[in-house]
Amino acid sequence: MADEDDDEVEEEAEEPDDAGDGDDEEGDGDGAGPKKGGKAKLFIIIGGVLVFLIAAGAGVYFSGILDEFLGLETEVKEDAGPKMGNVFFPLKEITLNLNAEGKKSRFLKVGLTVVLAHSGDVARVEALAPRITDYVATYLRELRPEELSGSANFYRIRERLLYRVRLAVSPIEVTNVLFNSVLVQ
Repeated sequence: MADEDDDEVEEEAEEPDDAGDGDDEEGDGDGAGPKKGGKAKLFIIIGGVLVFLIAAGAGVYFSGILDEFLGLETEVKEDAGPKMGNVFFPLKEITLNLNAEGKKSRFLKVGLTVVLAHSGDVARVEALAPRITDYVATYLRELRPEELSGSANFYRIRERLLYRVRLAVSPIEVTNVLFNSVLVQ
C-alpha cells in the first residue's frame, strides 16, 4: 500500500513536470503572441499619435494662429485706383402697369437704388441707366399684384432684379439692389 502511494505521488510529481514542459512550449507561443501583439499595438498607438499630431497641426495652421509666429500675415495693399466700398446710385422712379386679370388695370411705381462696389463705375452705370430701366421694367410688368405682397416675395423680387441689373451692366460689379419706394395702385 505504501508502494502504491509512492507510485501515485511520483505520477503526480511527473504530471506537473509534463504539464510544466507543455506550459513552457505554450509559454513560448504565448510569449511570442504578446510580442507580436505588442508590436501591432505599438504601431497602432504610434500611428494614432501621428494622425492626431498631423490633424492638430493642420487645424492650428488653417485657424491662423501660426500666422503671426511664422510671419505669414498678408499686408493690405492700397491701390491707386478707385476706392472699394458701397457706392449708391439711385435710378429714376419707374411707373408701369402690372399683369392684372380683369378690366381694372393695376399700376406699380417703384424707386430703386443700385449699390456698386467701386466708385469709379458711377459714370459707366449712369450711361447704362436706360438699359437697366428696360431690364427692370420688362421683369416687373410680368408680375401680378399678388406677387408684390409679403417680405418673402420682395426678397425673391430683389434677387431677380439684382440678376437683371448685373446682366445690364455686365463687367461692372453690382453688390445689391435696394427699394426706395414701392406703390401698387
